[in-house]
Amino acid sequence: MSGNEMNGWLCRSCNSLVDNELMLCPHCQADRPEEVCEPLPEGVAEVVERDNFSNAEPRPKSKYIFRESVLVNAGDITLVLGLFCTFGTLIAPLIVDFGVPSPMLWAICFAVVIFATTMVSWALLKSIAEISRQLREREDGTR
Repeated sequence: MSGNEMNGWLCRSCNSLVDNELMLCPHCQADRPEEVCEPLPEGVAEVVERDNFSNAEPRPKSKYIFRESVLVNAGDITLVLGLFCTFGTLIAPLIVDFGVPSPMLWAICFAVVIFATTMVSWALLKSIAEISRQLREREDGTR
């Protein structure tokens, strides 16, 4: 380091390098620490320890881990596709001419089966993800 780089002090408030001639930090107006008043001898570098390395807030932990998120998303996709297929089954006799007697009755029966299967699948996937989350949290709490 050259002599010019050593003629400064580190502001503890904003972590800026301030010229030794200044008594206040020009960025945050914090006072210069008393221990910095004397310049360091030539060739000696000062080590500054800092507890807080960033001002950013820590990210909150997500509710689900990856495998649980996959189950929740798969459940949601199953629900959307199942509702779409249920609706498609109900309107199919209006669009396509089926060669069976009373096609609307058959469509309603198939729609009920598709809807029930969709709801059971969605509930199972969501429940498995929730049970996995609760077991993981309980296991983490006992450690």
